[in-house]
Amino acid sequence: MAWPRHDTEPIGTDQTLLHRFVIRQLTAAGLDRDRLIRECGVPEWTLTGSGVHVPSETFSRLWEIAARWLDDPEVALRVGNRYELKATQLYDYLFSSAPTVGAGLATCGPYVSAVTTNHRFDFFAESEGECTLTLDMVNGEGRARDLTHAWGLTAVLARARGVVAEPLHPVRVSLRQSAPRDLTVYHDVFGCTAIDFGANQDSMTFRAADMDLPLTTADPVLADVLRPLAAALPPPPPLATAWPERVAVAMAEELDLGEVSLEQIARRLTVSPRTLQRRLAEAGTTWRNELDRARYARLVAASADGPLSRTQQARLLGYADTTSVRRTALRWALATATRPDTRDRSAQDAGQGLRPRPA
Repeated sequence: MAWPRHDTEPIGTDQTLLHRFVIRQLTAAGLDRDRLIRECGVPEWTLTGSGVHVPSETFSRLWEIAARWLDDPEVALRVGNRYELKATQLYDYLFSSAPTVGAGLATCGPYVSAVTTNHRFDFFAESEGECTLTLDMVNGEGRARDLTHAWGLTAVLARARGVVAEPLHPVRVSLRQSAPRDLTVYHDVFGCTAIDFGANQDSMTFRAADMDLPLTTADPVLADVLRPLAAALPPPPPLATAWPERVAVAMAEELDLGEVSLEQIARRLTVSPRTLQRRLAEAGTTWRNELDRARYARLVAASADGPLSRTQQARLLGYADTTSVRRTALRWALATATRPDTRDRSAQDAGQGLRPRPA
């Protein structure tokens, strides 16, 4: 039995309006502009006019080069903190014409394709008292992603701070990157000390009350003019595998400790159970399917040397007793009974009849 995975993703692109702002800042910091453009692979002709989309690797490489040449691992934070409104034109106007901070941040997700097809913002209420903005990358990992996301979060924060009359600080920041030796820049830029490194996502969480702060640039007439233009933008990029893969990692770790639940995994991934279920639905799967997938993988791996007893299976699959194992075996068997093409003899032998239901 196997579940389908999306092994390939479309190549992401970024609007060169982003490159222009960053290149100006890096040039002001002392880097040679021509050499910088040549090394990151951005054609000179794309840096004038209304801008065009180029492969996202050029923007990520821009940050890697800057960090190395300036010997500054936090360069993306510093540049993002100096973000200037209207640098991305339509994307900024959509934000700045909104009535409140919350309404402005809510434009980040639906209209992100105005500046990138390789990233996705999501803005949602985690609880009655907090709202969270998350940033995901479709293609890209490691240091390139860390630098790019540091830029993305701080640029959004700087943009919001520039159009409110009161201080605006997140109450909590989550970053996938490892913790640096010196946290000073992070505390200064984000304005908070609750920064979680090594997290499962890159995000900023705000007080819900701050989302009602009015924008000094609010313009309902302009917002009405921009709405048809925004509606013509392509939808945000899908994240077909990101959330299922995160859930798989978290499940494996929780199953090592014993029983696993939706609430446990949601807490580990710093989202609400409802949000986690929504993310999995967007990826074309469900909590139950991912849990079955994780349990099946453990069963096959652990049974490589021979069949397991029901008690061993229960402990392995995170069940408190063997009754749950029998129920699972029955459910999987019934699900696959009408699907002979999905039967896997090795899994049957390994689990003494346990089979996961089809995806």
